[in-house]
Amino acid sequence: MLSKLLSENTLILAECAIAERLRRMDEVELHPTLFNTPLIYGPKQAREQMTNLYREYLTIADQAELPLLLTAPTWRLDARRVEEAGVPSSINTDAVDYLCGVRDAFVSRSPVLVGALVGPKEDCYRADLSPETEEAEAFHLPQIEELAKSQAEFLLAQTMSSVREARGIARAMSRFDKPYLISFCARPDGSLLDGTRLDEAMAQLDNDNRIERKPAGYSVNCTHPSFLLESYEPGTLHRLVGIQANGSSKDVTKLDGSGQTEADPVDQWAASMKALHTIHEVPILGGCCGTTAAHMKSLTDNALKKL
Repeated sequence: MLSKLLSENTLILAECAIAERLRRMDEVELHPTLFNTPLIYGPKQAREQMTNLYREYLTIADQAELPLLLTAPTWRLDARRVEEAGVPSSINTDAVDYLCGVRDAFVSRSPVLVGALVGPKEDCYRADLSPETEEAEAFHLPQIEELAKSQAEFLLAQTMSSVREARGIARAMSRFDKPYLISFCARPDGSLLDGTRLDEAMAQLDNDNRIERKPAGYSVNCTHPSFLLESYEPGTLHRLVGIQANGSSKDVTKLDGSGQTEADPVDQWAASMKALHTIHEVPILGGCCGTTAAHMKSLTDNALKKL
């Protein structure tokens, strides 16, 4: 379904921030290691707050009559963290079921796909802590297998800071029949946090003969669109199909741990996203840290409707 969506649509929306928005709500308490995922079980008010955020994005996409990608809150829900947190062992599948329920309760005029996230083993902004490829494949495989058997319509490895860990995850994901995307985190110079150029990183995975099925495409997140616009010539990012961009154009490693949300003016963000879509033909556009429904609305009402 994801490949069909990409082949038939030049423009697809992706959700903007969920966990970061919940973090700023006084009435919501996030889990110290699993973040917003345990909210699928309650308390009721916090679960409703999370559901309302997804509904905001569903509403905007529906009004714009554009396809939408949503992802279940399974980022970094690896077997180690799940066991240490003492939550139900089925939490990955439960999170996918929760979001499918939110999607199915909303009558949309355009396709809405629900995917599932996989995050890095260690600190997503410390490429030096990334495991080697073989270790990464073994570490992430149990969660990937569970998500591949769930209702999720695609898998997304997000906030990848190094090629070596991304390669291990891709090898694990390629064992199953679910389409998948690999999303990297980039620095202001357009390279991954491990120093690899984005175009080189995508080529390395595409040329790895131990990745049985290649990704449906690649993406970037926690990355401002200007980082790519200023670093790559048109035609050099042909395998890049998505971006979930930070609201701020600051270096992501400088934003980590910030006590307040930082974001550039929404219209400037939307203009940069439009430029990336136009120049590099990136179809999937969404938000990451520092973004809200206002960012998605600015895309659909101002920047993208002029295309």
